[in-house]
Amino acid sequence: MSSSFSAPTSPPPPVPGTAPQTPAYSSKSAASAEISPAYSLVDNVALNRQQAAIAASRALMRSPSRTLRSPPLHDNIASSDDDTIIMQAATDATIPSVMASVAGMSLGGSAMASDDEALSAMTNAAALAAKSGVRNSAHKRTSRNVADLAQQQRPHTNASRPPLPPQQPLPQQSDSRSSSQAPSRQGHRPGKSTSETPADNSSNIVEARAPTPAMYWSRKKAWGAKPPKMRSQSMTVIGSSLYVFGGWNNNVCYNDVYVLDAETMFWSKMPTTGDEVPPCRAHTTTAVGHQLFVFGGGDGTQYFSDLYVLDTRSCIWTRAQVNGAMPSPRRTHTCFHYNGYVYLFGGGDGHRALNDLWRVRAEPDANDTYTWEEVETTGGRPFPRGYHTSTLVGNQVVVFGGSDGQECFGDTSLLNLDTMEWSHVAIDPPLTRLAHSATLVGMYLFVICGHDGSDYSNQVLMLKLDTLKWETRVIYGTAPSPRGYHACALNDGRIFLHGGYNGQDVFDDLYALELSSYSYLPQVPEFAIGCHR
Repeated sequence: MSSSFSAPTSPPPPVPGTAPQTPAYSSKSAASAEISPAYSLVDNVALNRQQAAIAASRALMRSPSRTLRSPPLHDNIASSDDDTIIMQAATDATIPSVMASVAGMSLGGSAMASDDEALSAMTNAAALAAKSGVRNSAHKRTSRNVADLAQQQRPHTNASRPPLPPQQPLPQQSDSRSSSQAPSRQGHRPGKSTSETPADNSSNIVEARAPTPAMYWSRKKAWGAKPPKMRSQSMTVIGSSLYVFGGWNNNVCYNDVYVLDAETMFWSKMPTTGDEVPPCRAHTTTAVGHQLFVFGGGDGTQYFSDLYVLDTRSCIWTRAQVNGAMPSPRRTHTCFHYNGYVYLFGGGDGHRALNDLWRVRAEPDANDTYTWEEVETTGGRPFPRGYHTSTLVGNQVVVFGGSDGQECFGDTSLLNLDTMEWSHVAIDPPLTRLAHSATLVGMYLFVICGHDGSDYSNQVLMLKLDTLKWETRVIYGTAPSPRGYHACALNDGRIFLHGGYNGQDVFDDLYALELSSYSYLPQVPEFAIGCHR
């Protein structure tokens, strides 16, 4: 900041050849005429003081120390602030002393001070100001030289914004601040190795991230009206919503419908109306447009054969009116939708395992009734079973695993829905599973968790359908605990897993398997199962 000082106001010097005018401050009465000879001496002294004051003021304004701005700060110049303070202190000390002398000379307040003393004071003040100005100029030159040298030694790729210098180990903190703050900030520097984090500071450990193309598990935090702990429930996707229906907690069976918005992770309980649906478990729920077809299931010793349809837009349950023959009551069966029909395969009726195949048209007839029909097949049916999976792949269904109550299966059967012909494939090694889930992602069948005949598992097995070979991948994150009787569904590049049972505990947690680069697999061209075997 710069300030301007004006020369003190003083009587103008007398014009040569004219009589000096009597200044206002020296006007006397006529009775004081006897001191007029002395006034000329006093006037000369005042004139000399006035000229000295003007000279001192001009010298002060010419001095570099007249500018009170601090020199610009440069990198690596630790003394810039200190030097600026010293220069300002010297300048502040110089200006009042000079001004006091000028004020004293111009106002004539020091009648006993001589011209020599005034000139000496002015000379000393000017010399001090000039000295300060020389030091100021020398400091500026030194600062610029040091800054230029530092600029030359520092490599940069962008002249307007040089890169950050390499990080140096921080000294031990001795003040009250936590020493963990600095390493924590260092951890976000580009190229900073996490190995420099102190071993005794667990808060600074950076969690390992999965590589971009790799899959990883994460437990999801959801909000709203969450479902209770349950097993043997169904989870079905319509749009971006996941519908969970039924289930059992080893004590109570449910008939509620919970909806998860997969975008906001918000749970809500659907306020349904219409026909009352009995609580059930080990049933099937099949999506047809905006409707859910629920068949079978049971509670305890009860087994159902009723078909219910839920309109997810109106939230109305309808018990389907059925004509003719219909499947026997059962649970642990599978259903899928193909070409306008809902197909049913296998299950158990409490006495024996089943391997029959039924279908019902997804649209009622003119009388608003549904008609079941048993489908005749060729090629030999798979062994009777329940707790298996049936996955639609094009015009074929892949039936894998399950149990007949005595044995856990690991075989794979294919049903061509256009020819209604069964075929059976041997996959090496034969992996046994029951109460698992199977989700189609492109040409891979993701078999998740389940029971292998001896214990519960949390593995993710990938059956490559074009080669009919099992594959495994490294999956990062925290996997769900081993379990079976859970529910899975695919939505937006994620396989959601909900609930389940591990032989002792029933779960209500929600996990998501982020498929990462595997989420692009559904975009692969059409393939034939076993074409590259």
